[in-house]
Amino acid sequence: MALRDELNLCAPRLCRYARALVTGHPGPSEIADDLVHAVLLRTWEAGTTLRLDGRDLHLHLYTLLTEWHRERLAAGRMGGKAHMENENFHAGGPRAAGNLPFPASPRDKFAAALLDLALQEREALLLIVLEGFSYAQAARILKISRTVLVMRLARARAALSEIPAPKTPARPAKARPSYLRVVK
Repeated sequence: MALRDELNLCAPRLCRYARALVTGHPGPSEIADDLVHAVLLRTWEAGTTLRLDGRDLHLHLYTLLTEWHRERLAAGRMGGKAHMENENFHAGGPRAAGNLPFPASPRDKFAAALLDLALQEREALLLIVLEGFSYAQAARILKISRTVLVMRLARARAALSEIPAPKTPARPAKARPSYLRVVK
């Protein structure tokens, strides 16, 4: 399969991960699209020198995207010209949970809790849960050991488990239709 075809197959998943990763940033779609475009363009330009099979290419793309997202955050914190100059901005995005003018739905509470996670914890959780990578693959993408990945996942899951589950109304038992009879 040609490199262009492989990149086209990887692009939608890469976009989904990038958008989930930058949620909470000012203009998240633009930042995510810029990151994905830069990663795909760099990989396309280095295409003949890359000697990766399809699965390694996928891991390579996720690694580049994660690293560039971290670099962009660091540039924003150091006074760079990135879009991240709000004083309430942190690695996970603005802390908007307390600023909602109306009662938050369970989905909003979950999104706010996800944004409150440390960046490393959110990266690990998104790679495992959203993207479906194995622990070994996610550790390789994040360039950490598997043990550290498991610790980050445990912290992220513990933080998210504190969110109360949505209360669903109990369904009343179905009444039997009157036309059915019990036969002995």
